[in-house]
Amino acid sequence: MPEAPSIEISRRTEADRPALDAMYVAIFGQKAADESQARARWQYDENPNCPPEGPEIWVARENGRVLGQYASMPVRLKVLDRTLSGSWGMDVMVAPDLQRKGIGSRLFLYWDQQVEASLGLGLSVQSYTLFKKLNWEDVGPVPCYSAVVDAKALLTRRLGALGAWLAPFVRIAKGLVLPKRRTLGARDVSVTPLGTRFGDEYDRLWSLVAPHYDFITERSARYLNWKFRQVPYVSYEVFESRREGELTGYVVLRATERNGAKLGLIVDLLAAPEDKGSLGKLLDQAFAWARDQGVARLQTFTFDRRIASRLKNKGFYRIESPMQFCVRIHSDHIDEPFFRDTSQWHVNFGDSDQDRDI
Repeated sequence: MPEAPSIEISRRTEADRPALDAMYVAIFGQKAADESQARARWQYDENPNCPPEGPEIWVARENGRVLGQYASMPVRLKVLDRTLSGSWGMDVMVAPDLQRKGIGSRLFLYWDQQVEASLGLGLSVQSYTLFKKLNWEDVGPVPCYSAVVDAKALLTRRLGALGAWLAPFVRIAKGLVLPKRRTLGARDVSVTPLGTRFGDEYDRLWSLVAPHYDFITERSARYLNWKFRQVPYVSYEVFESRREGELTGYVVLRATERNGAKLGLIVDLLAAPEDKGSLGKLLDQAFAWARDQGVARLQTFTFDRRIASRLKNKGFYRIESPMQFCVRIHSDHIDEPFFRDTSQWHVNFGDSDQDRDI
C-alpha cells in the first residue's frame, strides 16, 4: 500500500501567503485581517533580529496544501553570562477543518527545535495547556503591581456618588497602609522626555545594566527604536534618567482604558536594579505623567525583587497577574534551580507582543 502523506514544516515562503491570508480571514474575519497587516510587517519583517532568510514563521504543509502556521518574534536573550538566540511564540493558526488534530503541537515542537530559547508569555488557556504538556518550564505568572493614582475616579466608577464621598477617606487610609516614600539619593538624577529616537548611548546603557540581571532580552538602541518608536497603532511616551549628564535608565509609558477607567501602563522600566535614585525618579515621573493624563491607576509587571522593592516604596501593591510565562532553554550552562529562582529576571509588559491595540 502507498505510504500516507507526511506533514512537512519549514519557513514561510511567498507562495504560502495567499493560502495563509485566506486562512486568517476564515478564522478571524476580514476586518481583523485588514487591521493586522501593518502590524505583521512591523512585527515580523522589520524586526531587527529577523534573520537574512526571512521571518521566523513556520508553515505546515501536506501534499502541497497549507495546513497552518506558527509565527515567532526573534530576540537576543541574555541568560546568566551568555547571549542566546531566542524567540517569543506569537500567532498559531490551523485550518478550521484540521484543528485538534495535533498540527499545532507539531508546529510548536518544530519552532522549539530552531532556537536556543523558546518563550511563551501571556499564554491563552490552550497554549498554556500545550506548553505544560510538552514539559516546558512554568515560571509564571509574572508578578503584577498596581498603584492608585486617582482614588476618586476608581470609586466613582464603582459606587457612583458614594464613591466620590468616600474618596478622601480612602486616600488617607492608603497613605497609612501604602505610604509613598521620597526617593533618596536622587538629587543628582534628572528625568526628561526622550527625543524622537533612542540614541547610541542606549547601547552603552545596555552593556552596563545587562550584567545585573540573570535573564533579560537585549535592549539595544536598534531594538528599542523598533519596539517603541516604529510600532504602528500604539504611541508611547518615554522618559530617560541621567546622572551628571550620563544616561542611567528609562521608562516607557502608555495610557489605555480598562473596565471603564483610564489605566497607565509602565510598559518597560530599565536601570541598574541597585540604582535606587534613577529607578525612584523614573517612577516619580510615571506618577506625574499619570496625573497629567488623568490616569486612575498605574500597572506594571516584574519578576525582579529589587525593582519590586522600588515599586512598593512608591506605593505599588501586588495584584493577581494574568501574564503566564513558560520557557524552554537549550543550553548546558543552566540547570533546574535556575528556573526556580526568578528574583533577578527582567520580564515585563513590553516583552513579547503583550501591548497591542489590535
